[in-house]
Amino acid sequence: MKVAYSTFSCLIVDDIVFPDGQTRMNVLGGGLHALTGMRVWSDSVGIAAAVGHDLDEQHREGLQAFGVDISGLVRREELRTARSWQLFETNGHRTEILRTDRAIFTERKVQFEDLPDAYLDAKVYHVQWGRPEELPELLSKLRAASPSAKLVMELTYPKGDVPHSLWRQIMSQLSLISPDREEATTITGLTDPLQSCRMLLDWGAPLVALRMGAEGSILMDGTGRSWHLPAVPTNIVDVTGGGNSYCGGFTVGLGEGLDPVEAALRAVVSASFALEQIGTPSWDDSQPAEALRRLDWARQRVEEIVNPA
Repeated sequence: MKVAYSTFSCLIVDDIVFPDGQTRMNVLGGGLHALTGMRVWSDSVGIAAAVGHDLDEQHREGLQAFGVDISGLVRREELRTARSWQLFETNGHRTEILRTDRAIFTERKVQFEDLPDAYLDAKVYHVQWGRPEELPELLSKLRAASPSAKLVMELTYPKGDVPHSLWRQIMSQLSLISPDREEATTITGLTDPLQSCRMLLDWGAPLVALRMGAEGSILMDGTGRSWHLPAVPTNIVDVTGGGNSYCGGFTVGLGEGLDPVEAALRAVVSASFALEQIGTPSWDDSQPAEALRRLDWARQRVEEIVNPA
């Protein structure tokens, strides 16, 4: 069966230390968070990622129970699965410390050639993978495999010294780029969110969603029209993957042919679900109705930014 929505990224096992000293060990992270966002709106989701020989079977089983196709997981027998400390401070700041070798993790990441046939005709690929110089080739291959597919990208290694010409190569192939505020500042050199969005549009992105945590997000389309979307109130348990889940929800919205604002509304709802749980979620029968309730809440509060400075 074809997978409609795929994240092309990684799986990382997180060991989490909260500000009060409590810990949660052996928690699945990485691409899981984008899957969480997709799964709110679709039951045809999958992940392409490299894992090591030591990935706990409970994680595979948890993904499958969550409704995720895992045929895109590539087992690298010579590797350990990537593992990180996630250290949270009271002000919300997070420090990630990779516990496995970053160079090997980067070198042996999933490649386009690893994709199973079920992933080669997706509606949308969510991409959070590789260094900027590697992205044009990957994006071209994904487009060739599924010419009608949309491409949604998050930044993996945001750097300020990437030539603008390379960003233009990347942006021109995307349907959406969604950085957070810090990432946008790093690559554009601009601190104002609206100015950052305009710069990304100038580089060729057709649509930008700039994430600002509790302050919500800004959506700007290719004409320069922009909107502010609120963060949906929720009981925050773990902020690790809110932004990734936002992009997962946006992925499905675009794939279903929704206009950018409606797709972005799905994104903010998806983020709210990710924030209130740790690790692999589980859905129950009340989930769809709650998602629609949150969607209605957000729709009533979205605001177009008129004559932005």
